[in-house]
Amino acid sequence: MSEHRLFATCPVYLEELLKEEVLTFGGKEPKVVHGGVEFQGSLESAYSICLWSRTANRLLLPVLDFEAIAPEDIKKAVEEFAWEDFFNLTSSIAVTSTISKSKICTPDYSALLVKDGIVDRARNLTGTRPAVDTKNPDARLHLHIRLKQASVSIDLSGEPLHRRGYRLSAAKAAVRENTAAAVLMRAGWNTFTAEESCRPFLDPMCGSGTLLIEAAMIAADMAPAIDRKYFGFMKLKNFQAPLWEKIKAAAQKRRAEGLEFVRKCSTPLFYGRDSEGFAVRTAINNIKASPAADLWNDGYFDISKADFFKDDKPVILHPGLLAVNPPYGERLGKDQNMLMFYGRLGEHIKNSFPGWNISILTGDRQLSEATGLKADKINTVYNGGIRCSLSHFRIYEKQEDTQIADGAESASKKPENNTKKTAWPSFEELSPGAQMLYNRLKKNSKNLKKWLKNTGLECYRLYDADMPEYSVAVDIYPPNAVVQEYAPPKTIDPVAAAGRLREALSAVSAYLELPEKSVILKQRKRQKGSSQYTKKDENRYGSQKLIIKEHGLKFLIDLNNYLDTGIFLDSRPLRMRIRELADGKTFLNLFCYTGTASVYAAAGGAYATTSVDTSRTYLDWAEENMKLNKFDSGNHSFVREDCMKWLESSIGEYDLIFLDPPTFSNSKDRDDIFDIQRDHVNLIRLTASRLSSDGTLIFCNNYRKFQMDEELSSDLDIKEISEQTIDPDFKRNYRIHRSWKIKHRK
Repeated sequence: MSEHRLFATCPVYLEELLKEEVLTFGGKEPKVVHGGVEFQGSLESAYSICLWSRTANRLLLPVLDFEAIAPEDIKKAVEEFAWEDFFNLTSSIAVTSTISKSKICTPDYSALLVKDGIVDRARNLTGTRPAVDTKNPDARLHLHIRLKQASVSIDLSGEPLHRRGYRLSAAKAAVRENTAAAVLMRAGWNTFTAEESCRPFLDPMCGSGTLLIEAAMIAADMAPAIDRKYFGFMKLKNFQAPLWEKIKAAAQKRRAEGLEFVRKCSTPLFYGRDSEGFAVRTAINNIKASPAADLWNDGYFDISKADFFKDDKPVILHPGLLAVNPPYGERLGKDQNMLMFYGRLGEHIKNSFPGWNISILTGDRQLSEATGLKADKINTVYNGGIRCSLSHFRIYEKQEDTQIADGAESASKKPENNTKKTAWPSFEELSPGAQMLYNRLKKNSKNLKKWLKNTGLECYRLYDADMPEYSVAVDIYPPNAVVQEYAPPKTIDPVAAAGRLREALSAVSAYLELPEKSVILKQRKRQKGSSQYTKKDENRYGSQKLIIKEHGLKFLIDLNNYLDTGIFLDSRPLRMRIRELADGKTFLNLFCYTGTASVYAAAGGAYATTSVDTSRTYLDWAEENMKLNKFDSGNHSFVREDCMKWLESSIGEYDLIFLDPPTFSNSKDRDDIFDIQRDHVNLIRLTASRLSSDGTLIFCNNYRKFQMDEELSSDLDIKEISEQTIDPDFKRNYRIHRSWKIKHRK
């Protein structure tokens, strides 16, 4: 049987797995290249690979090589080639193209040139032209150009081989079929001995069931494309139907033998869990549409809705393989609670699955490290366009908890009394470090108790990096706590930092007796400009809006969608000062954010307020805060404008002005970047020009290195009032902001 030059494509990093498959089905002289394997093979090899490959995307038959320096070289070479030797010129065609390290033309235009060349040849030889069908063509061709070398191949697979045909619908961020198969192959699922073949498989976050289906097909020795009706090679002139029927019959025989082998195992064998009912229904429907449907009918699948962390482990007689594709940053967005999630994932697996093999696919290796489990092996794979880390672990029967320091036995013991399990950890369940943080929270709470009672405040800062090991801030917004993580230095090991963060979250949850969903994590990096105001993707996080009270006033906050919540707790004394000064005054609030200072001014009896900000979102929020407090008369205006530009163009004077600018800003409404240290002289002078002769300007900023320029004192009376504007809950961080009272010199 004659040999052909063939090229099988696959996701990057799966080339070695594909090479093994090529050798298994008779391919010769395989050569691994980026994104595939080149080899020599017969038609029997080609048909077998299309039917059996679990990792390939496509199988290509290169038929035309030429030099391409200019676009016309493409059309000329294609038009002169004898395509009629491979398929009927009346066949429908589709052409795709990739170009690497060449500027000859765009991929779309090069594909058009190939199509035009074939059409012109067909018209010249037959008087008719082939139709173009991008969905179901009789012949699919692919042009690849690298540097000056071009190659046109016929696609023997037709539809991509990773599309098995069983996925009727997919859950969010579903793993591709060939990537799922690669996960299982890297985990050794296809290399078990006969004694191990009845090992159970569990996907605790199964989504649309792809890992489950691929695991079942491997276990039962089913060809991935066994139920597929059409391949690209079937419309070619050299298609050998008897050979194909022989290969397919052999695959059906192996399938029947594989099913009988699996049926010797106890039922169920393949366990799937997901917390979303839609995902469970999708997985079941996909299983029923797959080659593994017979195993479903025989009871070998156990699929149900369950939260992995709350559900009791499935009743499984002996350990097996747990493979999971959990949520991760690039798939569903950088969830602020992701480190905590992965920490819980690792802890639950370690405690509940002794003796199991574990494989975790994630888009970020640091997330895998955050599990606290030590990987035996790490592979890199691509899932779609996402570069992923695939980590493999073995959970030993008596695995030591390496995250707990020596001499910490008491911290790892469970409470002796068999009391009802709460939604938060007990003190005894905390690590030694988390216990220290718990005690610090308790001490801080005691110190603030009298002050909170006297002021009636319900929202306050409980902790602000008091202990260097736990560099977080903890703000209380009943019934929630917001934990803001300060970004650790680059010299700190990210796994160690993730472990400390998990301890901090556990300590907060335990001390405040809050369930995990009520402890909201935010990562506070050093901010530039208005980035702290940046909205996060609402589809990823959802909104968690609350109405809080502060000194008898109401404010809308959002705990999830923004890095800041909508109210700066440290500015509380400044707002109170504005309230005391506002009676009968006209008030201007620059860089107004959500208008909390404007509400205080209105509550203090201000005759009128003007709030200026460049963000429509925050101006709407400010109006909502005004309405919450029933200050919705026409005396309160909201202006969307860059504050510097507004000051330069506006007219009128104000008796009381609050100026709280960002440290940096590169707003699209500005022509340049705003820098508070560089630009504060001009900003304060412009603001003072809108200040009445006896008016008061309250200026505040949170740039810790800020230095007031002395030249402003020539015509302005400037007095720093920072110490008087720090409440007890921020005394541990007295430089949280700096503030000044500014008036015109008499």
